[in-house]
Amino acid sequence: MVTGPGTTEPDDHGRSSAGAGQEREPGLRERKKQRTREAIFGAAMQLFAERGYDHVTMAEIARAADVAPATVFTHYASKEDLVYALRHEVNDRLRTALHDRADEIGVLPAVKEWMLGMHAFFTETPEAVAQARTFARLLSDNPELWSRSVGFMYERQMLLTELLAERHPDADRFLLEAAAAQVAAATQTAVRYYQRDLADGMASEEVLARAAVRADRVFEQLERGLADAF
Repeated sequence: MVTGPGTTEPDDHGRSSAGAGQEREPGLRERKKQRTREAIFGAAMQLFAERGYDHVTMAEIARAADVAPATVFTHYASKEDLVYALRHEVNDRLRTALHDRADEIGVLPAVKEWMLGMHAFFTETPEAVAQARTFARLLSDNPELWSRSVGFMYERQMLLTELLAERHPDADRFLLEAAAAQVAAATQTAVRYYQRDLADGMASEEVLARAAVRADRVFEQLERGLADAF
């Protein structure tokens, strides 16, 4: 189930592992916190789906999750943070893809693999699909939520920039960042179309198939235009 956020400290929003070479079972306290985060996230997404983002309060989310309002704010500072609860998971998976796969298959193929993997992750169960549709509709109906995603695109751009700088230490930083910006913008556009298909109620299998076709097209274009950088 793609309910927000879990695993290790100090991240209250991601679901990433404990770290390379340090895998461990979460302790009782961590498991309890994870269950609480998941309950809050699930309750919030259900309320958002039923009533819309603007008509749900944090207090109502707390009641639906059967926790105190203060507990909600312990894990999520705002409704926006709830909507973007999986942001850290997304970025952690990109970071892993870049560091684990780029040397083997290339930077652009690694980014493409990450993007398609995230599409599959968000549609792997019926509950995940329902939450992904809710998320997509929230962004479609609330421009301020969509605008925040631009900041997250910049985070991914900088992840790419740092990797390129490691691979090309003598290259012009400006050109590396410009190349990374093109990749980040292209993936953001592909994700927006994927979310649009979800919001429109398209079957998840067709959503994934269309996303794969778009990924092939856009990464072929990126490969042609950015061959020197990558």
